[in-house]
Amino acid sequence: MLILVLASVVSAETVTVAAAISLKDGLAKVAERYRADTGESVEFTLGSSGQLASQIASGAPVDLFISAANKQVNELVKQGLLDEATRKAIAGNALVLVVPADATSPPASLKALADAGAGKVAIGEPRSVPAGQYAEQALRSAGVAEALKDRLVLGTNVRQVLDYVERGEVSAGLVYATDAKVAGAKVRVACEVAAGEHEPIVYPAAVVKASRRRAAATKFLDYLASEKGQACLKEFGFTPPPQNSRK
Repeated sequence: MLILVLASVVSAETVTVAAAISLKDGLAKVAERYRADTGESVEFTLGSSGQLASQIASGAPVDLFISAANKQVNELVKQGLLDEATRKAIAGNALVLVVPADATSPPASLKALADAGAGKVAIGEPRSVPAGQYAEQALRSAGVAEALKDRLVLGTNVRQVLDYVERGEVSAGLVYATDAKVAGAKVRVACEVAAGEHEPIVYPAAVVKASRRRAAATKFLDYLASEKGQACLKEFGFTPPPQNSRK
């Protein structure tokens, strides 16, 4: 009996996942169900995809990386740090313009942001935050990027952008639809951004080659992509990954 118990403890591995912070609530739900189904635990390091990719490149002890865009995964694959064979797209999302809950005359479209009276607009730092990259593309598509360049407030991740809007520190912000859902009544969705105004939003994941728990990390990744994992993510507003999502 003692031998069996010890074997069970040894075999149970805690997987460390570095994931885009927009996935925070959805992943927590998946991890809870995963532990109930398998007895195995998952720990998360959350932040902007760019910051997490830099940490992995610097040797951070991570088993699985989930980005909010292909760019960071592609770069780490090229550096030989991620196992391309394990790569899976696990979810999609949408971009929305949110305003403080008490906003009296919210902009009806991105084009309306060009009016100087629209105030400051928050987006993620485009160099490291995928939500910011998508937002920048959308602002360019709407023809308002130049008009906004001196009124943009850059967040270190998409949840910081959401915080700026919740606290009324900016007049509007571009975040994921899932972030707006998590915020609930703290913000209002002023308008949705058409999918064609930016690159498809996708969350690719891959196992870190240096991981000592590659089998366990692959097991959790497979669970994320399974019917049960997808059902958990759907609860928080995530969509299935877009077609042709690997770029």
